[in-house]
Amino acid sequence: MPDTSLCPLPQPGERLRADAAAAFIELDGEFRSEFGRPMCVTDSYRPYHEQVRLFQEMLPGMAARPGTSAHGLGVAVDLCGGVHELGTPEHRWMLDHAPEHGWENPEWARDGFEPWHWEYTPDPGPDRTAQTWEPTLTS
Repeated sequence: MPDTSLCPLPQPGERLRADAAAAFIELDGEFRSEFGRPMCVTDSYRPYHEQVRLFQEMLPGMAARPGTSAHGLGVAVDLCGGVHELGTPEHRWMLDHAPEHGWENPEWARDGFEPWHWEYTPDPGPDRTAQTWEPTLTS
């Protein structure tokens, strides 16, 4: 993903694809209103070299194959501050409110596997156009 396609989040050092960042910032504002603090982000965009490193270091099935990661596409965050734990007020709030902003805890990550992992999957309904980024392979 080209750096020019990424936008900063309010959380220092974290970035996402522009449309995902805009939706996350809106969601973060609502979270701040509810809990009196910003969302805690441990990971967001993950460059390819970092995807390779994690894939090599992690146990099989614990990291996406490099080039297929939602983090690598700039549309995933790993959250902390209560959201990362099942049953907390923060996690329940996210399950209830994140979909309104195009964010979800994907089915594969639920039931305790990765409650901290959230992906931007907007509904391209009639008044919204989904934006996607296709990697360009160069030799």
